[in-house]
Amino acid sequence: MSTLISAIGWIHVAASSFSMLIGAIILFRTKGTMSHRRQGRWYFYAMIVTNVTALMIYRTDVFFFPHWLAAATLAVIAVGYWAITAKSIRSWLTVHLTCMIVSYYMLAGGAVNEAFLRIAALKPYGFDNETAMPHPAVGMVHSVVMLAFIILLMVFLRRRKKWLPATGSPRKLT
Repeated sequence: MSTLISAIGWIHVAASSFSMLIGAIILFRTKGTMSHRRQGRWYFYAMIVTNVTALMIYRTDVFFFPHWLAAATLAVIAVGYWAITAKSIRSWLTVHLTCMIVSYYMLAGGAVNEAFLRIAALKPYGFDNETAMPHPAVGMVHSVVMLAFIILLMVFLRRRKKWLPATGSPRKLT
């Protein structure tokens, strides 16, 4: 493995780990504060690094499914960041919440795949080496993660009306 690819892999791991940590902090802390905005920018930039480095990692010389997911995640975080900074559309908060939660879901989904690829106890329940097809356990874990994020999105979308004053500008959220 070349030194460059190894360095890109380590940068990817560091950025994705930081994204997971800061994303969890953002999800469960007060919204609309200066701290939330600062942490949101950190998350945005860490996700850019995570997904750009994902686009540079190849086992073979083929652009395949994980690369498409990285490109999709870049689009999702760009739209979410645009919605919060521009606020030029009526439902900017809904767009922002949806995009950021979906981006975190994509990150968690990647972590699930990496766990089944890298953790020795999970490898037998991961991906078939010959066909690259996932074991049913991978699908079950992904289903649980998806359900958790759908519930999380529904909770946040129900709360969003409380987070907007009559003027439509953001206020501190609890």
